[in-house]
Amino acid sequence: MKKNLRPSFSICFSVLLTLAGCASMPTDQYLAHLDSGEYNPCISYLEKKNKKKPGKDIIRDNFDVAMMKHYQKDYDSSLKILNETDRLMDDAVTQSISKGFASTFGNDNADEYKGNPYEYVYINIFNALNYYNKGDIEEAAVEVRRLNEKQQKYLNDYGEWISNSESQIEISDTYKKLSLDTKKLIASTPEKPTEADIFRDSATARYLSIVFANMDDSVNNSWNIKADSLTLKALNPSFDIECESQISDGMGRLDILAFTGLIGRRGERRIIAGPFPGIQFPAGKNFVYIPAFDLEFVYPEFPAPQTHLSPQVMPTFGWGPSFTIYPGKNEIIKMPDNQIEKITVTITNGKSLPNQTITLALLEDFNYAVQKDVHSKAQKAYSRSIKRSMAKKFTAVAGATATLIVAEEAVRRNENLLTVASYAAAYLSAAKAADQIDRTETADIRQVYALPSQSYAGGFELPEGTYSLKVQYFSKNGVILKEEKFSNINVKNGKSVLVEATCQK
Repeated sequence: MKKNLRPSFSICFSVLLTLAGCASMPTDQYLAHLDSGEYNPCISYLEKKNKKKPGKDIIRDNFDVAMMKHYQKDYDSSLKILNETDRLMDDAVTQSISKGFASTFGNDNADEYKGNPYEYVYINIFNALNYYNKGDIEEAAVEVRRLNEKQQKYLNDYGEWISNSESQIEISDTYKKLSLDTKKLIASTPEKPTEADIFRDSATARYLSIVFANMDDSVNNSWNIKADSLTLKALNPSFDIECESQISDGMGRLDILAFTGLIGRRGERRIIAGPFPGIQFPAGKNFVYIPAFDLEFVYPEFPAPQTHLSPQVMPTFGWGPSFTIYPGKNEIIKMPDNQIEKITVTITNGKSLPNQTITLALLEDFNYAVQKDVHSKAQKAYSRSIKRSMAKKFTAVAGATATLIVAEEAVRRNENLLTVASYAAAYLSAAKAADQIDRTETADIRQVYALPSQSYAGGFELPEGTYSLKVQYFSKNGVILKEEKFSNINVKNGKSVLVEATCQK
């Protein structure tokens, strides 16, 4: 009898391990290297990680490597990696659309990383710049066209999925089944996303579209500069788009696009509800008592939580006199320390020009895209976490019950020190199993970490000629953090030319 029951218990816990999934994110050391601009150790780590067999995070890892290569001005390598990553992303997105974008029961971290909506757009922005910096304006324009295709193919469908969320109803139903005070618990639940939280376009993408259209007649003929200008104006009303889209007669335009910092990071918010009183399970002739336990729920939050919330005591009905909602221990993910406050550009060989120095204007804050993305997903993630937590908890209880029955029968047949000790050990293991199962529930906080934090843009109207310039990055207290110099920039009448600058401090 024992030999038949013990294997069943092992199988039960094997299933639990399969359901558990695991967190997947870079180590603190990886992020520290990235923040300090030490890209080679990061690149080496990611390439080694995926050398033998690409893992489920290959899209994110490749994107990070490609961005670091781009900052190092290794455009050939960055381009090659981004092309492959874009293909993998496109395949993953197609599968997501057919499956309704989200898993219901399995841990999200166990799934292949498909990318976040804004990353589907940003990948083509930087691949366009890779092509452009290699001198291939036609392929750069192709990458910008892909942005428009993705809007129709994916972003609109994603927006519809977010808008039709029933997560709040699912969460409320679960609270009622647990006899919890719904009104007071609602404060700990992520808010329902709105249309404003849906990422649909990028100001940087629209800017590149306009600049590229002014570079090449073949691009201009197939482009709608007016539509791009109106979209950019809606995305960033303070940005002066008129000077970008119109070039005066007899003049050319030298534009500068600068990327600064590193994009903000999402983190995990862990909510613990409990304790729930112990449960007495009838099992044939026996009653098996499972000790009191908690339930843990998780969801993503932006910016990554840097502190823990204070516990709250909530009244409940049916489970006991009091019930506590409090934050669980989650890893603190350090936010990047972006220091750039102002960027100036100076023409260094145009002494007769009236405006030799300009200050670049903020074009796009990429952190806003992460914030919107997290807010659009948090409630659905919380709803799925509730379902998974309850399922895994009660599966653990069932497995523990089977183990205790075996141990209890052994005591009944032959009560001695060994069998009693075995029962005590089984009881303690059952309590621990019911408690530890929550540790397997983790929020999916994966993202590309090497994207920039912000983009700035601006430029000069200049007579045809060859120019040099310097770009200076200033901190909040006016210290120059970095200076870049560019030379032999050819400006032609009626055309735009673009210089890309970067400072990840």
